[in-house]
Amino acid sequence: MSRTARTALVLIFGLLGMTGCTSYSTKGNAMPFDEAEIRQAERELTIALASTDPLAWVEHYTEDAVFVAPGAPAVQGREALTRLAKAMRPMSSVQIENIRTEGSGSVAAVYARGSWVNGAGEATESTTRVRLIIVWRKEGDGRWRIAQELLHPQPPAP
Repeated sequence: MSRTARTALVLIFGLLGMTGCTSYSTKGNAMPFDEAEIRQAERELTIALASTDPLAWVEHYTEDAVFVAPGAPAVQGREALTRLAKAMRPMSSVQIENIRTEGSGSVAAVYARGSWVNGAGEATESTTRVRLIIVWRKEGDGRWRIAQELLHPQPPAP
């Protein structure tokens, strides 16, 4: 099993552990889940990713976030994400197309398609298309941030 596949399994089992071992109720102190808040967090993320500030998107991730891109080792923690952001080519035309969202309380999982242009304005610009799973966590300040993200290349259309 490849390292990427092992990491994906760890992320999936982590999500299951976060949601499967906790019982959420609509009564008492349970936080209600509002999918519109996730769509807003996605819009803010896409704006930050296309920003002229290469670090703008990092604050949209939790301190302990795990990010896995195709063919690359997992990046863990906001400090490592900051190093990644400094090394990335500029992005533009960032899109997240929701396919399915499941959430309860302060945790949500999104399965989506994503795309963006790498090296915007450069002679070697290219477009990346992926499938993605994002685990969002609502933090103490009321803001949704990405706790885990896994990207998988989008297969070419038949």
